[in-house]
Amino acid sequence: MSIICGTDLSPGSLHAVAVARALAAQRGDADIILVHVVEDERKATASNAALETFAASLSPGAPSVRAELVVGAAEQALVSFAETEGSDLIVISASSSPHKLLRLGSTAEKLIVHSRVPVLVVRDPQPWLEFAAGKRPLRLLLGIDDSVACDLGIQWTHALRQRGPVEVVLGAIYYPDDAADHYGFEAKALTDSDLDLEKLITRDLLRKFGASENVEARALRGLGRIGDHVCELAKDARADAIIVGTTQKTGMGRLGSVSSVIISDASQSVICVPPNASVQTMFVPRLHSALVATDLSTFSNRAVPFAFALTDEGGDVHIAHVVEDDAEINEAEVLKALTALAPQSMQRSVHPHILRGGDAARTIAQAAARLGVDAICIASHGRSGITRALVGSVADKLLRATRKPVLVLRPA
Repeated sequence: MSIICGTDLSPGSLHAVAVARALAAQRGDADIILVHVVEDERKATASNAALETFAASLSPGAPSVRAELVVGAAEQALVSFAETEGSDLIVISASSSPHKLLRLGSTAEKLIVHSRVPVLVVRDPQPWLEFAAGKRPLRLLLGIDDSVACDLGIQWTHALRQRGPVEVVLGAIYYPDDAADHYGFEAKALTDSDLDLEKLITRDLLRKFGASENVEARALRGLGRIGDHVCELAKDARADAIIVGTTQKTGMGRLGSVSSVIISDASQSVICVPPNASVQTMFVPRLHSALVATDLSTFSNRAVPFAFALTDEGGDVHIAHVVEDDAEINEAEVLKALTALAPQSMQRSVHPHILRGGDAARTIAQAAARLGVDAICIASHGRSGITRALVGSVADKLLRATRKPVLVLRPA
């Protein structure tokens, strides 16, 4: 793996070179690759001479700088070169005017849209240089959502923490109506912060990241664009840099991209992690708790042992039964029956629940979110054809309604 530093040969790009060399030295790389791209092949000779002059002006020492001239459309040529070299990071400098550098359609913006490796846009190099030298912790705001790129950003952050002290602020923007529906609460005023929701959101942020040392979580109620709120969180957290996943939208979709807003407006450096990046897995999630739903039929009850099999010893298993809102049942007897389904001699805490709701899948998904479980277990009766169309499948609906991993037990 190597670090590529893109340069336009301007004095401003020296910041990117310094950060790239510092990070390479920190992880023991022998060199970095300094890449200058020209679109007109007729200018290659003159550009190559300018690149060599630029490289020669850099201070000597390790890691060394290998200069490469690439011909082609800037963003595509740099992305292709990074793949050829097996690079795992591209470093570029932001100009003094971020709007000028990262306006829609600029080379840097196109690079972030097309890159298949993480891209670091350097604004203030000092925090990175001091972090790489072991002089101070790096303070990062990690934007958290449910995207694949966010999961990769988490792994990238864990890898960085292996190389030096990193303070992490986990940030999430929530909209009260959506968040209330997710957790199964009654929505309150859309313009007010909801402390109950924020408590659950910060709990889930910490669990998703999977570490507690030098990590804090913050939830911020959203009113406008998510990107603007992430920049606000970063400022309040005094972050040195923001890590954000990129959706890599194209066309007009890029205008509303969260990452586009952040890289354009943030005053900090920004690390953009694409959804198809090859990022080493540094943290493996633990399944400490699970929710298993049963209608108390013989087949449905078979899902219960799987919830115990999924969870760690000493974990929590929630056994739930869904009934209609107005159903008249003997709750004490149902809770007793649910508790009796727990396998013997299993070192788990068992929590029976009666869930009321007209939509079983949605009710289960909301309970799982509210309880903060790590996974859901359910049995599917395997209906198909006209029966499935008329009756519906709770398991199928649940897969669409929840953000949790779901283990579905199929009939034999």
